[in-house]
Amino acid sequence: MDMQHLEPFAWGYMHAPKPDAETRIAYGIKTWAELIPLELDISNWFVAPLGRMGCQAVSYQRADGICLNEGARDRNIKEYPDMEEMINVYFDYFRPYETMRIISKYRTPLQEKLEINKCAWAAGGGHSNPDYEMLLRVGTKGIRDKIARFRKIHSDRQDLYDAFEMTLDALETVARRLRDMASERLAGASEEDEKVLSRLIEAFDNIPQNQPRNFFEACELFWLCFAFLDVDSPGLFDYALGAYYENDDADDRWACLEKLWELFHKTRTWNLCVGRSDEFGGDHTCALTYDVLRMAREKKYDTPNLTMRVHPGTPDELWKSAAKTLATGIGMPAIYNDEVVCPALEAIGVPASDSHLYCMNGCNQIDIFGKSHMGLEDGEISVAKALEFALFNGVCKFSEEKLGLETGDASKFETFGELMDAYKKQIEYLADYITSTSNKAQECFALYAPNPWKSVIVQGCIEKGLDYKNRGPIYGHGQVLTEGLPDTADSLAAVKHYVFDEKKYTMAQLVDALDKDFEGYDGLYRDLSTWHKFGNDLDDVDAIYAEITDHLYRYFRTKKTFRGGVFGVGCSTFHRAPNYGFHCGALPNGKKKGEKLLADSIGASPGCDKCGPTALLNSVMRGNQYLATSGNVMQMKFNKSQFNTATGMTAFIALAKTYFAGGGQTLQINVVSREELLDAQLHPEKHENLIVRVGGFSQYFIKLPLPLQENIIARTENIM
Repeated sequence: MDMQHLEPFAWGYMHAPKPDAETRIAYGIKTWAELIPLELDISNWFVAPLGRMGCQAVSYQRADGICLNEGARDRNIKEYPDMEEMINVYFDYFRPYETMRIISKYRTPLQEKLEINKCAWAAGGGHSNPDYEMLLRVGTKGIRDKIARFRKIHSDRQDLYDAFEMTLDALETVARRLRDMASERLAGASEEDEKVLSRLIEAFDNIPQNQPRNFFEACELFWLCFAFLDVDSPGLFDYALGAYYENDDADDRWACLEKLWELFHKTRTWNLCVGRSDEFGGDHTCALTYDVLRMAREKKYDTPNLTMRVHPGTPDELWKSAAKTLATGIGMPAIYNDEVVCPALEAIGVPASDSHLYCMNGCNQIDIFGKSHMGLEDGEISVAKALEFALFNGVCKFSEEKLGLETGDASKFETFGELMDAYKKQIEYLADYITSTSNKAQECFALYAPNPWKSVIVQGCIEKGLDYKNRGPIYGHGQVLTEGLPDTADSLAAVKHYVFDEKKYTMAQLVDALDKDFEGYDGLYRDLSTWHKFGNDLDDVDAIYAEITDHLYRYFRTKKTFRGGVFGVGCSTFHRAPNYGFHCGALPNGKKKGEKLLADSIGASPGCDKCGPTALLNSVMRGNQYLATSGNVMQMKFNKSQFNTATGMTAFIALAKTYFAGGGQTLQINVVSREELLDAQLHPEKHENLIVRVGGFSQYFIKLPLPLQENIIARTENIM
């Protein structure tokens, strides 16, 4: 064994013919593709070097750039003890090049404390949605032709185009090696294996250079590229592969889809999107759209993270199919409304022809399929923490350190307007931190961790002669997530009512009560915790929710991204809501210090909506969701016994259509009974397949930590 074979990416990076980062990374990928051990598990039908890059001590990852894996290094030393010195030499060589290590050097102690105490954080990596439709349509030959055309235009960027071509070489090398392995195994194979091997050989004689000739070849080319370095989000799946599906044998295409679905589940694939409209209002539902929903409900897996887009022209049959899939309890599909998402994107400069190509990446963040690097999460802001800063003059009540702005002694505020002004200044302070820190991270990725592979399969990079990480894609908008919007609205409404309207308490009493975690303030606590809550169609709290949402979303839009866009905002709490709640002190909505319950979406804090689903959605619609250009998650929970009836599904569809007609962006649905969730806590062995929607993704309930389980149980069980 030598280092070239043990660590091919690292060897290639170190021995690249030119010193620029694009060439070094591309040469590393090319060397890796030539030397990495491959497996040919034909039981999956579709083959790729799945996860092999991540097995290296030094690797390139889509979200984190150049990465070091100490576990892999130690494993190599144990297996090859005579090479320990050289293994460590290689590993130490890359320490200064580790992307996240470089980025961390730009973080100040204050920034680190803001992140540790769950006030806000910022990053610059993320998921992506490459243009698989284009890749399948033109193959690598077509991409090479495009590179040749634009080389002539950008004659000063030959090194970059060489790097682009190297990654295509790498992909074709892997395909050729897999074909040769299939050919070698053909002799002596069983009749069943021979069929699969023959299909793979025939496919690799054509792809990746050329357009697939059938759905099997389309799936193989898709999977080869999708799993080339690591798995991510398939994006507009029925748009990319639908035509191949339509024109193939019904039984064979279903079998291919089933094999691909098993691979998606095995790799915990991120967001797969089906259904869409075009800029003229036309519907683009196809056979693959329906069969994806059917596959999801038959398999009942927690992955891939499935999303369906709807619009006024969505066929009733597709709505019914989605409802049937939701009725299985897998929490999917998440449903997105073209009539809100597309105008929101158009307002930040995306033309209608491209806004209607939006899809989701990761949990639920919005991308333009094949044309953007709009991040997964450029950052996250705790709106509740901003209110805490306003109430305690910038002091974090978890760490008791001054981490926010000094906006004045809140105990002396004489008007509600003063409190709101202080709160908004704290929001802007955290927003400024997030956007400036994220932009520095984005710049570091561009300088030290370019991505020549993604550059050839995302539009704009070849045309501009710019890397995917360095403003190459057509769209480079940012996405920031929020925590605690409903909790903050509830808190501000209670303060306004009891301190400034009724004058039952003073600001000094309120601040002292919060500081003491309500100890000795039983009456005040009772009043605050029982006052109007967002999600019940109540004007006072809903108006405040609308005001703080509007301010937050509009302020971020004034900030430019390094990638060449503006920062947008949405809400996807992922699994972090309980932790954000834990790190926030007592709040005027009645939350006490140490309690982990915090809103898991843009809807009511779990259990606070008492007036039914219509009232909840009326409240949520008070917020302008046309401002949200990141996924704006709205969670709802319905009783399984009611939803799993024709009447229940019809009622849900009517409710969803009404919400979307009123300006709602998305719905994510749990169909489960409270009794089943409680029993799963007591007897997890009986509920191993119970799936719930968390905060932008689905997961097996018994695998969730207790705070997340409690959050889901506390959600109101809606009755239609």
